[in-house]
Amino acid sequence: MNRARGFSLMELILTLVIAGILAAIAIPQFNQPEIEASWFQEQVKAALRYAQRQAVAQRRAVYVVVSATDVQLCYDAACASPVSDLATGAAYRTKTAPTGVALAPQTFSFNSLGQPSSGATLVIGTTTVEADTGYVH
Repeated sequence: MNRARGFSLMELILTLVIAGILAAIAIPQFNQPEIEASWFQEQVKAALRYAQRQAVAQRRAVYVVVSATDVQLCYDAACASPVSDLATGAAYRTKTAPTGVALAPQTFSFNSLGQPSSGATLVIGTTTVEADTGYVH
């Protein structure tokens, strides 16, 4: 009696199912740092637009303090009084950069017209703030 060598159909299907499950779990982990960095940049854009809107709405300067690891919104350059949400009164959260994202430390403010104080186009990561208009993109 000759016995055929090789794998049965059931063994092949089971192997493919297990490989598919492992791939579905493992592959997204390779892209996670890129996803976190992209999401952080979107949060920075939203924070800058929020700071600009608050400066115009409250007719006062709102400072953006960028350190090497985070972005804060404050009513003074020393960040002693953080920007608060007018509806809830809660302090606006600091945006902390994920691992692998480095920021150039800088401090600037939006005036009551929504224009940045620096007089030059600002770049925070991949986010740009136009000098004349304060447009954030």
